[in-house]
Amino acid sequence: CLLLLLLVTPVTMPPKKKKARMALPVTVLSGFLGAGKTTLLKKILEQTSKDGKKVYKVALLVNDMAALNIDASLVSNTRLVQQEEKLVELHNGCICCTLREDLLRALADFAAEGKYDAVVVEGTGVSDPQEVAETFTYEIGADDSTPAAIRDAMDGASSMKLDDLARLDTCVTVVDSSTFFDRLSTSAEVMEEFKDSAEQEDDRSVGPLLIAQIEFADVIVLNKSDLVSKQQMAEVEASVKRLNPKAEVIVTKRGDVPLEKVLITNKFDMLRAQQAPGWLATMRGEPVTPETEVYNISSFVYESRTPFHPEKLADFMEEHFTMRLVHEGEGEGDEGEGEVEDEGEARKKIESNWTEADDNNDDDEEEDDEEEDDEQEDTPEQREVKAKAKLEKSRSKFGNILRSKGYLWIAGRDNKCGEWGHAGAVLEVSCGGEWMTVVPKEHWPSEGSDIYKQIMDDFCGDTLGDRRQSLVFIGQNLKREAIVAALDACLITKEDSKCENSKDEHAWKLGVNHLTDPFPQWP
Repeated sequence: CLLLLLLVTPVTMPPKKKKARMALPVTVLSGFLGAGKTTLLKKILEQTSKDGKKVYKVALLVNDMAALNIDASLVSNTRLVQQEEKLVELHNGCICCTLREDLLRALADFAAEGKYDAVVVEGTGVSDPQEVAETFTYEIGADDSTPAAIRDAMDGASSMKLDDLARLDTCVTVVDSSTFFDRLSTSAEVMEEFKDSAEQEDDRSVGPLLIAQIEFADVIVLNKSDLVSKQQMAEVEASVKRLNPKAEVIVTKRGDVPLEKVLITNKFDMLRAQQAPGWLATMRGEPVTPETEVYNISSFVYESRTPFHPEKLADFMEEHFTMRLVHEGEGEGDEGEGEVEDEGEARKKIESNWTEADDNNDDDEEEDDEEEDDEQEDTPEQREVKAKAKLEKSRSKFGNILRSKGYLWIAGRDNKCGEWGHAGAVLEVSCGGEWMTVVPKEHWPSEGSDIYKQIMDDFCGDTLGDRRQSLVFIGQNLKREAIVAALDACLITKEDSKCENSKDEHAWKLGVNHLTDPFPQWP
């Protein structure tokens, strides 16, 4: 007889794990005031219901400083908002600056509640979508002020990143097609163009901000197509596609866009967004969108391994662009953020530097010059008149340059890379850090990595390293030969160099420190 003994050992079952929470998808709407963001927002709300039934439950974050928050009241009067959607208004602040913490907490709160399928954030007309996107990398701390729903979602952790709760799903930029070229060609500052919606200290230029909103977008809505001719609409569309070839471009009127194009698209990727600008694609030699060439929208890269003569380059810039020179002030304690001089201040600095280099001027003459400069300081209206005159001159000589961007090498600044950033009428010049050839090898990326290969592709021998001119030009009816000739004329020559005969063919290009340099000092 065989006895089988069954032993049953008591087992303590592990506690059930909380069901993993999916990060809540967020759509961010950017675009200037009047472009149609609020209209698009209402169209989105209308499409979240079908035959009286909810398709999506959407939470809204409206944030527009203009017109005393009229946008918020318009959305609040929508029936769908009152009944189903949750509306939070971020009062009198910009989501990319003063109220970033409020935005972070509001999004985390929405996500932690677990009631919504998506969130739509309406940015101010002056917000930079890249700065909004960076909010999603911020960490949320657990303290007494943290809402209970968020602490519960953190499941005991002391902190977590926002994108663990709410992820950026789609960046949408709305563009007013009827004002696209006008906005791009103005020299106005944001605080001048949008007095009711921008802070008084906001001295960013309108054109570069418009380009920033376009270049970072996953979806670009070209609104108000009914206010322009078919030819102009086609030119706007072709221009935008060349500025951001990776974005989906939708031409519409009155913000009529299908819901699936802007909500829960899974389009956003930070690396892709940073690599999306058309100037980068041109620099990398990627193929262009064929239809842009039909409207004579083209691009090319200006390249040279010879430095620019600083005085000649300054003259060229001042003649054809509204200049904004970015410098680092003291260079310490600003977390890398430089100060910006508008054209008047920039030109004064240039002229001042030229004056300082001229020993023939006595103190009395310098004081007279300063008094004259003060008297002749341009008003915004006068600056705009000058900017338009320069723009017309540039267009007659070079075609309509919509965008140019890239890297500069200025003679005498052999260790520092300059950055050239231009949109429409405004050209900004700043320091882009050190050339890689002077960076110690221990600070380089790993050999064999993609970044390492990209760096080596920019090298041209041991003498020059990666020092170079590499400028991308994007525009309509570009006169490439004229642009190249004008920039070539700004390069130094062997006559400018004091280098004695050398076996190295490039040695004369280095150490040219005796030329008058009117640009602000770089750190």
